[in-house]
Amino acid sequence: MTRHRNGIGSHRRTQRGAAGMVAAIWLVIAIAALGAIDIGNLFFARRSLQSVVDLAASAGAQVVDAACARAQAVANGSAKSNGFDPSATGNGLTVTCGRWDAQMNAAPDYFSTSGTPANAVKVTASRTVPYFFLGPARQVTARAVAKSTGVGSFSIGTTLASIGAGTVNDLLNTLLGTNLNLTLVSYQGLADARVRVGDLVTAAGVGSVDQLLATQLTAGQIARLMLSALQTTSVANANLSTAIGAMGAIVNANIPGNQTISLGSINGAPGLLAVGLANTQSALDATISPLEALFVTAEIAQAGKAAANVGAGLTIPGVTSAALKVQIVQPPVLAIGEAGKDANGNWRTQARTAQVRAFVDVSVLPLPLPPGFGGAQPMIHLPLYIDVAPGSAWLVSTQCRGNAAARRSVIGVQTGIANVCVGDAPANMGAFSCTQPATLVYVPNLLTVSLAASLPATMPASAATTLSFDGVSGNGDDYQPVPSAPGASLANALSGLKTSLSAPGGLSVTSPVLPPLLLSTVAPLLLGLLVPTLATVLAGLDQVLLPVLQLLGAQVGTSTIHDLSLTCGESQLAY
Repeated sequence: MTRHRNGIGSHRRTQRGAAGMVAAIWLVIAIAALGAIDIGNLFFARRSLQSVVDLAASAGAQVVDAACARAQAVANGSAKSNGFDPSATGNGLTVTCGRWDAQMNAAPDYFSTSGTPANAVKVTASRTVPYFFLGPARQVTARAVAKSTGVGSFSIGTTLASIGAGTVNDLLNTLLGTNLNLTLVSYQGLADARVRVGDLVTAAGVGSVDQLLATQLTAGQIARLMLSALQTTSVANANLSTAIGAMGAIVNANIPGNQTISLGSINGAPGLLAVGLANTQSALDATISPLEALFVTAEIAQAGKAAANVGAGLTIPGVTSAALKVQIVQPPVLAIGEAGKDANGNWRTQARTAQVRAFVDVSVLPLPLPPGFGGAQPMIHLPLYIDVAPGSAWLVSTQCRGNAAARRSVIGVQTGIANVCVGDAPANMGAFSCTQPATLVYVPNLLTVSLAASLPATMPASAATTLSFDGVSGNGDDYQPVPSAPGASLANALSGLKTSLSAPGGLSVTSPVLPPLLLSTVAPLLLGLLVPTLATVLAGLDQVLLPVLQLLGAQVGTSTIHDLSLTCGESQLAY
């Protein structure tokens, strides 16, 4: 009987031990479940808070500017509308404006409050989350950086209205080696057209803007690229069919040559586009002019080569003919990018004018010689040599608030300086010199009239100035001239011509057959005829020659800034 009872007791003790184990297991399970609830709630709260700061940063970035007050107000309003009250106990919200720049700022968020211009908003939020079952409350934190970049594109050039179609044909035929004969309407349609950088990416069959900029093509291939971009662009162009027809004619002209040209201007090397963006993909919606791109392409192809003869397309009042030779020393650059300066104090986005050397030989109306000279009346020639140093334009600021009419691009401009002299063309156009006297009148075997000394003159650059453009593409403010510098004209630059002609020894009249006494009588008469005639010619050259040089991207004392587009980017989460 005792053994039986002991067996029963042992059995009961075993049952009690098993029940205790089960209870302990259930207790652990209960604690784990309660802990999982608390942890799950914590993760849910952190995820919810992250969503709040993402939306707040994106909203603030859409209106970010240097003042930051509006961005802070918008970000705070977004947080409240998404269920987060910054003023509630245990909550906190900080909104900071700054600059996102993957090249200049440190990872992981590439954000700094010291960079300019401000293009990003950083939002940091905190919330106290209670633990319902296990321990004290915990604080969760979330942060987000959103950026929004205003991208401007512009160039330095001139309107086609200031020159004739014949001159445009002559310039392109000379630079490209073609035989174009398009009308001004065709060129104007091409000048008014726009294509997106994204259109060029698609037409080139590459995957990114960086790959596009690294692409090298011949001038003929670039023309075909522009045609393909025009045919597929989503940009609303009023005269798109005219532009496509004009570019198609240029492509069909079979531009010769196998020299390749880079589509991107990298580290100052010649290229079609200079993109001043930390993230070049932001340039996808920026637009360019196919005609300007074609001219820049042609000038890159001609840079450093011998001077080329431009046809007789110049029409100057009182001038029988005007021959023009042009040498491209440094081609211009089309600019796309963001406003402001980088950490080194350099403007991020700059367009550059061309450095051009030009020689103009103007044939004026016949010189009425005194009676007794006989024969055909000789022409008066005015040989001018012009060396145009580059100018530049830079994107100072952009303002993307409001509709397109309310948006603004501010562009700074510094025109170039031109050295001008009266003198016969040097043997080497690359060696600028005013040492060769100018032959003004030449009668074979009878008479030579020359300016015995060269007459160098400088056309000054304008003081740096700024121009403001709205965000509407294709309206009246797209082209804006820079005010001329005082004295910035050929007539003023050569204002000493009359003095030089009148000075002793200035006007040299020689003859292999006429006696010195007769020559001394002829010289004053020639002076009286030459001075007013040449003054009229110089004034006419101002109106005709300077726009031609600007079409080549060269400024002389004044220039025209062509604002192509202002693309206000949608805000994007950067971190």
